[in-house]
Amino acid sequence: MTKIRKTLAVTMTAAISLAAVASCSGNVEEPPKPVYEGTVRQKIDAFYEDHIDTAAGMAVAVFDENGVEYEGYYGYSNLEEQIPVNENTVFDWGSTTKTMVWISVMQLWEQGLIDLEADVRDYLPEGFLTNLSYDKPVRMIDLMNHRAGFQEFYTDMFQQPQFDILSLEDALQLDQPDQVFEPDTVTAYSNWGVALAGYIVERVSGMSFCDYVHENILDPLGMEHTALAPDLSDNMWVRTQRENLVCYTGRIPMGNAFYLIELYPAGSCVSTLDDYLTYASCFVQDEFPLFEDPGTFDVMMSATSFYAETDVVRNAHGFWALPFGSNTYGHGGNTRGCSSYITFDPVAKTGAVVMTNQAGEGYFNGEMFELIYGENAWDFSVPDNVREGLYHPARTVLNGHFRIMGVGYTTQDELSDMLWTYNELNGIPKIEYMYGDFYYSSMGHALFEVILVYATVAGLLFTVISLLVKLIRFIVNSIRKKKPAIILGKWSVIVSVLELVIVGLLLLMAALVMSWLPHGSYLWIFPMVGVLTVLLALITAYGFRNYIHKRKQMTVLRRIYNVFVTLFAVIDIVFIFYMQLWH
Repeated sequence: MTKIRKTLAVTMTAAISLAAVASCSGNVEEPPKPVYEGTVRQKIDAFYEDHIDTAAGMAVAVFDENGVEYEGYYGYSNLEEQIPVNENTVFDWGSTTKTMVWISVMQLWEQGLIDLEADVRDYLPEGFLTNLSYDKPVRMIDLMNHRAGFQEFYTDMFQQPQFDILSLEDALQLDQPDQVFEPDTVTAYSNWGVALAGYIVERVSGMSFCDYVHENILDPLGMEHTALAPDLSDNMWVRTQRENLVCYTGRIPMGNAFYLIELYPAGSCVSTLDDYLTYASCFVQDEFPLFEDPGTFDVMMSATSFYAETDVVRNAHGFWALPFGSNTYGHGGNTRGCSSYITFDPVAKTGAVVMTNQAGEGYFNGEMFELIYGENAWDFSVPDNVREGLYHPARTVLNGHFRIMGVGYTTQDELSDMLWTYNELNGIPKIEYMYGDFYYSSMGHALFEVILVYATVAGLLFTVISLLVKLIRFIVNSIRKKKPAIILGKWSVIVSVLELVIVGLLLLMAALVMSWLPHGSYLWIFPMVGVLTVLLALITAYGFRNYIHKRKQMTVLRRIYNVFVTLFAVIDIVFIFYMQLWH
């Protein structure tokens, strides 16, 4: 999931952005990887011991068509109380939940109820999608490939458990992300797009997505320790177990880190390892148990997108080709407190799953799979014609209140570790990696955004310092009972205070967002910022006009000061309107 996160948000994004523009990766020689030998269990045991200092809890299983080869539990579900992970420990699936959307879609396709090539509006209420920008229709296959063109979605992706849950239909309509790319041109991972596919399952099947999955996936497989509803109310045993799980960032405790996911088809599932294993085992059986026709599985695992003009598969009806071995597929998942991964090789009929109570965990949810499948065997090299310059992640925000989160650029060199291929199809130069593209951006556009962000931060520092100086002078003069004549002093104070009020409102908004509160709790901030920004513009223009007429009466220092007050006020105004923080 997730990804949203993060000023606070403004300052951190600015720092990351400048670093991306200014830096290039050095050729640092990495130490050789350790070699793990022995049985699967011995390899995993040794790998875990090598990473125990950063581990909390982990559950892992390796299987093939004949059954479970190894199932193991490591570490703790509660480090502080030394409660070990065991068969009753539950973990979040995160985005692995998305695979159940695609299985549901393929079940309905098998029944002739969904056409993967049809316009998705055929399955939605009239006028449901208000965010489309292109005449080219969005198809189900575009949702599966994450190529529908939707920008990143942050609003109410996670929400505090005490709030009421909207229906999936209402949650999707609440704040539809803009379509910023033409369909089937750019790969940009989209939680909202997957949730939309889940809603289509609801529309076609006539039941909620949660009920559909229980009836057509969980119950047939006997998955009794799995919950899918946003509040886990569909399985109270799982809900209780999840409340007791302690999650970690590294080894720093975060409590149970459980949040509601209203777009729940994108990542709300929670289960034990045994149920996760039961589900994953379906993908290596001779006949996929969730389809009536064995040929449906072959269709589902057929390629729907490739890396550029190679024959290397990128996606197969929502299942990502993975960089382990030569024919591995699956999906990873992250929530605010857990990381998980489902992997399988449908040809060799082997698979492995892992679940951890750590956010963004990468060793067990990444490197460890090489012990099972071997290193990446994809056979293609990056072409020599990669366009030099800056690249912008396609999974981003280009329009709306969260546009500031999209100010981030990188270079070709910085992507070298995951730079798998490049193409200029559809007239868009882009670097392609597993879960999305980086598209080429002009240096002028990138520099404008980065300079604007840093100039705004500099203006804030200038404003704070100048107000502190004025306050100190006011206190000193009050003690001395002295009243100095300061030309345009009041004007500059009003401008500075207005700027600080605006910044304070934006920081409040950032705090509310990062507290995972419903966006209705902070929407009022944007029009208020807009009104204050217009007022700031009028006062700045008035003060600068007076400055022109009175500048000859000022000292050189006073002239410089007022020029900077005006300059930074103008920068703030441009920043707010450019980042669309005003409506």
